Formats: sequence, structure tokens, C-alpha cells
Amino acid sequence: MPRPFELHGHRGARGLWPENTLAGFAGALALGVTAIEMDVALTADAVPVLSHDPFLDPLLTRDPDGSWISSPEIRLRDLDYADLAGFDVGRIRPGSAQAEAFPEQRAMDRVPMPRLEDVVALGSPSMLAIELKTFPDHPEWTVAPEAMADAVLSVLDRAGAGARARITSFDWRGLRYLRRIRPDLSLGFLTDADTFASARLWWDGPSPADFGGSVLRAVAAEGGTVWGPDFTTLTEPEVAEAAALGVLVNPWTVNDPGDMARLIGWGVGALTTDYPNRATAVMAKLGVPAA
Repeated sequence: MPRPFELHGHRGARGLWPENTLAGFAGALALGVTAIEMDVALTADAVPVLSHDPFLDPLLTRDPDGSWISSPEIRLRDLDYADLAGFDVGRIRPGSAQAEAFPEQRAMDRVPMPRLEDVVALGSPSMLAIELKTFPDHPEWTVAPEAMADAVLSVLDRAGAGARARITSFDWRGLRYLRRIRPDLSLGFLTDADTFASARLWWDGPSPADFGGSVLRAVAAEGGTVWGPDFTTLTEPEVAEAAALGVLVNPWTVNDPGDMARLIGWGVGALTTDYPNRATAVMAKLGVPAA
């Protein structure tokens, strides 16, 4: 029997609400997503917070006085969680290319960077798709992947939320560690063109060449059952190969309704999008119910 189709709201629903915020996650859940996707960083006092980057982003972050920060080099791992309390991440810097890319995003004020435990406390039964943001090419930017994984597990286990979580990463070290210590967890192996080109670094040893050029065979060799590729590089034969290997394909970040319909037609088992409202419309038209 095929798995139910999964709809993942990227960073909540970045096209509609500020990314990686409680407002964005609540909005995505109201739209009926299967999963809310989020990015995790770790503060100096080991608090998992939600941020796509290991630094405060000058395009998204304002000081307590409302001024946009100017430095792109403020590492989250150097700040205690209390140090972040006054920063506001509720809107995109006006006039920036990012603001032009997301004209439908609702700007908000006095929006703090949430902790992972704040999102878990929303209490929705929807999946928590949590990306560990570690960088083997820049280990100084974050804690080690094992330390980040342990911090995330601590939050999930305290809340009894492990069964509704999926941990994902481009850095397969953290996933390999989690598979060893917690085989009960759902894991998602992420790839893009850059990590494919430097696979021995990002995959911590193996490369596509070891598997006849097949990323999917590499994922399956890790015990992976979920693969998250950049949708722009995904091919229909890869989706067929995934089905043969029992791997769910969850391409990201798919925002155009035509691309959504094409990928669903190929047989992907999930989509990650900034616009869950567009995806639900496409799914309804195609008769594809969300999980």
C-alpha cells in the first residue's frame, strides 16, 4: 500500500509568514500541512533555536531599538539564549532581493527567534521536520553534529515528541550518529549539487562513485528511507529508483504549481514548499490527499 502524501511547510510557510517563527508554523498548520520544516542552531548555553543560518541574518534581524543589524558575523553559538531575546526576526529588510522574492510574506514586529521547545509546545500532531544545520566545511560555525543531535533529542524526549519528528541534514555525520543511538527515529538525508560534488566531506566517507553514481543507493546504504533532493536536479528515473529501493522522495523547495503537479505525477511521496496554500490547491485538483 503506498504511503500517504506528505506536505511540508518550508521554514513554516516562508512565502506567507516570517520564516522559522511561531507565527509561521501556526499559519502552516492552519493550512493543513503534514509537517512543519525548521532549521536548528545551538546557542552558547546549548539551547536549540530556529535559524536557517549559524549567524544572525542582517536581512531578517533587527536590534531591540528596531534598527537592522549590520554585521553578518554574529554567531549564534557565541550567544546565550537570553542574548537573543531582544532581536526581532518578524520581517525581511525592505528593498532587499529577498523581500522582492517573497512579496506575499506578512511582515510582523516584535517576533523573537523561537526555541525548538516552543515549537514542540504548539502541540500539533503534525510532523516536526527538524534540519540539523552543521557544516563540515566550516566546523567553527557550529557545535559538532553529535552535540546538536543530542540537544535536539533532549527537547524531543522531554516532550515525548520523538515519534512525530523527522531529523534531516545535509551533513550525514549527525544522521549516522542518530541512527546508531536511536534507530527508532525517522531520518531524512538531504543533498544538493554542492554537497554531491563534495560528497566525501558531507557524507563523511562515501561518495556517489562508490554506488555507481547513485545518490539513492548511498542513502539506502545508510539505512535511509527518506531522501530530500533539490527539486531542480531531480529526475523521473531517480523517483522510480527510489520506489524500487523503498525510499520516500521529498524534493525541496517547490513553489511553482506546475512543478508541483509534475513532481506529483512522477510519484514523489512528499513536497517541501514555501507556499503550502499553492500545494494544497494542486493536490486537490489532482485528487491527492495529504497524510
